[in-house]
Amino acid sequence: MAKTLVSQSNLRSINVRESSALTTSYVSSDSFNVQGANQLQLLVSFTKGSSEGCRLKVEFSEDGENWYQESAVAMSDTGDTRDAIHRSAFRKVESSSNIVVSIPLSASFFRISAAAITVGTGTSLSIMATIANI
Repeated sequence: MAKTLVSQSNLRSINVRESSALTTSYVSSDSFNVQGANQLQLLVSFTKGSSEGCRLKVEFSEDGENWYQESAVAMSDTGDTRDAIHRSAFRKVESSSNIVVSIPLSASFFRISAAAITVGTGTSLSIMATIANI
């Protein structure tokens, strides 16, 4: 995948994924250096085709080698205990759309993996990212 970096003031744009078909296996983007930025916006353009949709997995790293996946929290009550349960988060897109996903940053590197939910034809995905220090 091509890495395109355009600088405008403190805003940088990164071509994360060129428009291409999806498979049901996760394919990771190249990793990108986001040092000095505190905000990431993903500009996601998805065409559903005959698939059930797609999932995105966002990961962060401090060294570009050890990766940590974004998580989501669910609460669980068991007796006298209330647990906050962290699970790996996957962002699901179920229909053809152009969406923006805003994520605060505190890491040095990020990457995104994408997969189709089910096998289908006519499914494609492209992702641009903008990063800035706001």
